[in-house]
Amino acid sequence: MTVWQDAGFLVVDFETTDANPRQARPLSAGWVAIVNGRIRVADGGYTLIASDGEVPVASMPFHRLLPEDVAAGTTPADVGSILTAVLDGRTLVAHGAWLELAMLRRLGVRWPRNETVDTMQLAREVEGEHGHRDLTLTALARRYELPVPRAHHAFGDALATAQLLLALVARLGARRSPTVDDLRRLARPR
Repeated sequence: MTVWQDAGFLVVDFETTDANPRQARPLSAGWVAIVNGRIRVADGGYTLIASDGEVPVASMPFHRLLPEDVAAGTTPADVGSILTAVLDGRTLVAHGAWLELAMLRRLGVRWPRNETVDTMQLAREVEGEHGHRDLTLTALARRYELPVPRAHHAFGDALATAQLLLALVARLGARRSPTVDDLRRLARPR
């Protein structure tokens, strides 16, 4: 039973062509490590991902990525290799992890749901049945008095998710210090 502070986590966020995991393609990826209970921005990264199709005009106002931006991005296979390497030995963390898991698969990374912590699910657990209904990253950052990220930038969202994870674990830790298995069980993506 590893206490969460003794484990390694990698927070991953993607900006995509669509919010539907079945049809979305990744356009950019951002990641931040959490080591010994501390956010390690220096162990993070950001990359644009070369898209194999058009960037839908309807998605551009959200992520602000233009076709020429992603055309110069890193190949999906190379991004998959990078993320495979930085995920090694860590627990994946994502906000609304169903989309990140789908994008990882698109990049050739098979990651088990039971080794993933979804901060949206963890917020539901921490706040209970009387919690707020708005579980967006921006709303949760405001509620937990965290810096509000510029929404829809993969690195900024990964950093905000890392901060949110620490805030939620602190709430859980008020009762008892959770283990990695506790977090994986409480916050498994659905």
